[in-house]
Amino acid sequence: MAKLIVNGQVVEQFFDAGMEQYAVAQLVEENFGKGSTFSVELSVEEAQQKSRDDVRLSIEQQVADTESLLGTTSDTVHMLLNELSSFVNKLSDASTLAEMRTSTTSLKAAIGDIETKVAAGELSFPYQTKGQDAVMTDIMTRANGVDTVIKAK
Repeated sequence: MAKLIVNGQVVEQFFDAGMEQYAVAQLVEENFGKGSTFSVELSVEEAQQKSRDDVRLSIEQQVADTESLLGTTSDTVHMLLNELSSFVNKLSDASTLAEMRTSTTSLKAAIGDIETKVAAGELSFPYQTKGQDAVMTDIMTRANGVDTVIKAK
């Protein structure tokens, strides 16, 4: 939990880190007098959460709101599912190397240039910045968590 420090002294060990700055300032002024200085010391977990919240707010303000990001993600998954299904069906019917190569045409047209753009630095994905191991850990944690809730119902 966060600590509230006023005039260099810890005055609250279990302070609500989510309290708005203006509200903390008002609380401090009312309880410790005008001109009192204060700071809020966050736990490691609270600091990490605040950092995530700040990044998410910046993404929402500079890129897109959550619903738009979800829509783009959904579009991406649907496109890949359709293209992968087409590829698998064509590949499973192929009996020659030429037919196998032909089976990749639609998938290559849809996503073939992504690798080139990533290699050229024209495109980068958040998972690359976060690190693949961290992303896989998040995926597994969320999948297991959702599965546990579903199994409990």
